[in-house]
Amino acid sequence: MDDIDGLFGRLRNLPLDPRLSAIDDAVLDGMTKVPHPVLSHGGLALVALSSLTIGLGGTLVPAGATTAGPRSALVAPGPLAPSTLLGTPDE
Repeated sequence: MDDIDGLFGRLRNLPLDPRLSAIDDAVLDGMTKVPHPVLSHGGLALVALSSLTIGLGGTLVPAGATTAGPRSALVAPGPLAPSTLLGTPDE
């Protein structure tokens, strides 16, 4: 750790790179050159219509009957829990 602290101390004392003063302009120029995808009105309408169809279809189609599980499903002992591996006192 002392080596790293010494390296950071020497790095802190070094002068700044002169290119850092122009980094903002370079980043902004690079952002203007990158083409951004545009979602057309037709594409937006397709997304809205498909999400509406899927949402309504999911609520209107009846679900199959399900059976209820045991009431203690959240507190059921696991098969590899230490209490089940060690056995019960009456064994």
